[in-house]
Amino acid sequence: MVIGSPSLLPADSGGRNSAAGRAVDVARGATDAGSSVQLVGKIGDDPAGDALLLALADAGIGHVAILRDPARATPVAALLVDEFEPMLPEDDEPGGAGLSEEAGDRQGRGPSALPAIDAGDLDLALRYLPDHQVVIVAERLDPDALAVVAADCSYVGATLAVILDAGTGPAGLPPDATAFEAPDADPDGVFGRTIGRFGAALEQGLGGAAALAQATAGGGWQPAAG
Repeated sequence: MVIGSPSLLPADSGGRNSAAGRAVDVARGATDAGSSVQLVGKIGDDPAGDALLLALADAGIGHVAILRDPARATPVAALLVDEFEPMLPEDDEPGGAGLSEEAGDRQGRGPSALPAIDAGDLDLALRYLPDHQVVIVAERLDPDALAVVAADCSYVGATLAVILDAGTGPAGLPPDATAFEAPDADPDGVFGRTIGRFGAALEQGLGGAAALAQATAGGGWQPAAG
């Protein structure tokens, strides 16, 4: 299970839309390594959200626990003038991608207009998907939401891994969780896919050290201390 809200990346002319964002990169890494993945997040109940669910399906990423919020807009990864009411996500808000000032002004909405995962959303999703062995938190959650995930992992015996934003500490994490510090930028999604491969290796029976060695072979980055 990967926790984090995706964004829509509209296709160039004649192409296909795709899903974007750190959580999607993690999910892709896990699916490429042979694991079945469910993405837990929240998007808008709008045309961009419909297109995003189709893009997740095309990528082989499970999305039965993606919540739809009619009061919020689905993040779109580029400013385009089309039916998707375009937005530019930024990683500056807990619980999801932020909204650029330019895009917010264009639509009369600020960063709070984007969907955000809260403790209640996660409690519902985790109850709906009880069969999970590995949980990767790919975006910053508020303390209550993170506590729900940690309690669930403890109850079902799942392994918890959390991706921390660059420069932040592992405050609030249970002692048996694995923390990774994200790079300042991951334009090609290499970091995210590597963490997904790590989760897949754990699910497939490797121990933590062996899973990490397998996932990071040739990756050129280091996990966060602690």
